[in-house]
Amino acid sequence: MSRSTAVQTPEVLSSIAQELEHAGALCDRLETLVTQLVRASRGEPLAIALHEAQTLDVLTQHLAALATFTRRLAMQAESGGYDLSDAVASVTLGDLANRLARVTRETPMLMDAGAGDLDLF
Repeated sequence: MSRSTAVQTPEVLSSIAQELEHAGALCDRLETLVTQLVRASRGEPLAIALHEAQTLDVLTQHLAALATFTRRLAMQAESGGYDLSDAVASVTLGDLANRLARVTRETPMLMDAGAGDLDLF
């Protein structure tokens, strides 16, 4: 890896993490709107709307977990090395952590598929 690539990698990863956090904040705003629309809904479509609104919450948590993973990689890139198992361990969503672990080939099946935190509103 050239010196210029090593210098830029932390900044690029930090920028990606920041963009993921921004996307998560936009999802939070959209979730608020959908929640208001669901509350205004009446009848059978309400159950469907509640289920779909929860999808936004899952997306927000997914983006936050990816931002955490990317930020951890950015911090590691500053020292010139990567511990992908440490970065994967920082991901609290079990399914996402498992997929990242498989892709990084560092720690296959890091967590049980049902493990992790998921907050539904």
